[in-house]
Amino acid sequence: MAPKPTVLVLGGVGFIGRNFVAHLVENDLATYIRVVDKAIPQTAYLNARFNAAFSSPVVDFMQGDLSNTIPPSKFEKIYTLDGTTSFDYVVNFASETKFSQIDQ
Repeated sequence: MAPKPTVLVLGGVGFIGRNFVAHLVENDLATYIRVVDKAIPQTAYLNARFNAAFSSPVVDFMQGDLSNTIPPSKFEKIYTLDGTTSFDYVVNFASETKFSQIDQ
């Protein structure tokens, strides 16, 4: 059996992202999951299922705004495991849905 992959989930606190993370955790599909979102799980009104998923030892949450203002040092930290190793999969659920926001 092939080793389980490492997964980077961008926008993982939103509705689709949190369901995806829960699916990965509940079905033991990854050895390591890094979730990056500008919203933090503690303020995202997660129910018990999603709180359990985000509390899993394989899930690592990192708060970050993925806009074009991100400094290169933060970019490297988000997209690599230990500064050199890349993720097996990167899934992007990050988007802005608030109509009142400026384009940036």
